Amino acid sequence: MFRGFFVYNKKKIIIASIFILTLVSCIFTYAFLYRNEETIACSFKEKEYYVGGETVGIKLLASGVLVMGVDRDDCDLQIGDIILQVNGQKIETDAQLQEFASKGNNLDLTVLRQDKNINIQIVPKYNETTGEYRLGLWVKDSSAGVGTITLYEKDTSRFAALGHAITETSEQYILPITTGGITTTEIYSIKKGVANLPGELKGTITNNTLGQIYCNTQNGVFGIIEDKNLYKNNEIIQLGSKEEIKIGDACIYATLDDNVKKKYNIQIEKVFLNSTGNKNIAIKITDQELLEKTGGIVQGMSGAPIIQDGKLIGAITHVFLDDPKRGYGAFIENMVSDMNLLQ
Repeated sequence: MFRGFFVYNKKKIIIASIFILTLVSCIFTYAFLYRNEETIACSFKEKEYYVGGETVGIKLLASGVLVMGVDRDDCDLQIGDIILQVNGQKIETDAQLQEFASKGNNLDLTVLRQDKNINIQIVPKYNETTGEYRLGLWVKDSSAGVGTITLYEKDTSRFAALGHAITETSEQYILPITTGGITTTEIYSIKKGVANLPGELKGTITNNTLGQIYCNTQNGVFGIIEDKNLYKNNEIIQLGSKEEIKIGDACIYATLDDNVKKKYNIQIEKVFLNSTGNKNIAIKITDQELLEKTGGIVQGMSGAPIIQDGKLIGAITHVFLDDPKRGYGAFIENMVSDMNLLQ
């Protein structure tokens, strides 16, 4: 009798304990999520940001070539390494690296890996098919393009741009860029976008460095501005969370071939609150001046800040190939979260 009573009450105690633990877990989870959202909201309110919209040159790799693949097991090179020097001489291109390899001699490489310079030796291998010495590496030269600044943080001089990663286009591999810079640029022409043929802002990339790039993620490129004159007269703007975004009128800031930042009208057509990545907001260009000049969203406009109700809510990231008037934007809170990775 007592044994049955004990077993019965033991089961009740176990069930009650599980219920209490589940309830406590739910409370803590809710509190954590609420606190996390509250922290994001507070960070928006506590910090001051300048809105961007300026077109800049974006240079990958201050020097050297990036190792994208290693097709051999007998060397210490890794994907993401940046080869800065060969036998004490600086290199900038794959052609320069191959010229050293073509002689068949052992090579002493100076390699940047995770902010540290290391020395690696490598021996070229003779390829009987081509009759040449090869290193068995896939590397990417330093390169440059045009993009748009989304915002600047007043106190730290950090910036966010593009709204999407710089990738190796053949495989959409996010380049592990830890060195690079943004420069002044002058847009000299616009290739107008049409269905299935993206347009492009064409600009001259100068050697006038404005800031350094330290981070490349799916939500953009991030770094620190050296020339504060770039944004000291810009408008200070509040950031809007994704929950504040609504269907309807909005605008973007962009710089075209007159090299003057202007405001252009758009429509927000849909908001994907639970989406990941950088396709969070569906937008449509409605501004006739912008449509006449560009046909819609073009390469070089990535990072153009999206404003609604006086708040910066996101940045342009993609164009629909079949309809250049339409495209996607990224949530600004995702970009700011990645920008905060910079110390």
